[in-house]
Amino acid sequence: MSGFEESWQAAPVAVRRCLELAHLSLTAGGLAVGAVLVDGAGLVRAEGRNRAYDGPGGPDLLQGTPLAHAELNALALVRTGSDLAGLTLWSTQQPCAMCAAALEFTAVGTVRYLAPDPWALATGQPGADARPETSEWLVAANLLFLQSVVDAADLDHPTVRRNRTLEPETVALLEAEPHSTSTVAELLDTRWQRITDAASRRRRRLVRS
Repeated sequence: MSGFEESWQAAPVAVRRCLELAHLSLTAGGLAVGAVLVDGAGLVRAEGRNRAYDGPGGPDLLQGTPLAHAELNALALVRTGSDLAGLTLWSTQQPCAMCAAALEFTAVGTVRYLAPDPWALATGQPGADARPETSEWLVAANLLFLQSVVDAADLDHPTVRRNRTLEPETVALLEAEPHSTSTVAELLDTRWQRITDAASRRRRRLVRS
């Protein structure tokens, strides 16, 4: 078993599924964010991916609207009156103010995310969390997010430019050409050594700062 395969199998189901959903958005030409609601046993009860830039005709009611964030698409699958206090919302990125308010309003018990939101950090949004801890999954989540920005625009997009200072280790992993790997596991496996090296460099940078 390769280093990636071992890490992938050891990761919680919620982490794997969030990244899979983010990759689906990446390959669909959208913004790579995925979110799931899981119960106390870790079973996925609802899921969503960012569909704000998807065309019409998809399965999510919010598709193609500015509300179609991953977290809201997951919440849209929950029936009114459901008790969400025992559920955990996992997202690849820190929920934005809109999604955080919706999660609070619907009384989701716990919110967890893999990485700070590169767009929020780049634009100085209030509450953006540049947490000092890091991991390979943080780098992987932000790699997918920033790669989706590059694929939709280019390496000179303002969010990418700002993250060259904020997250230089992750930006160094970006590629100019869109990726067509069939699964997120394929994409991450081919870059896993570079991802783990980037996570180590990021940890060292944050310790020094």
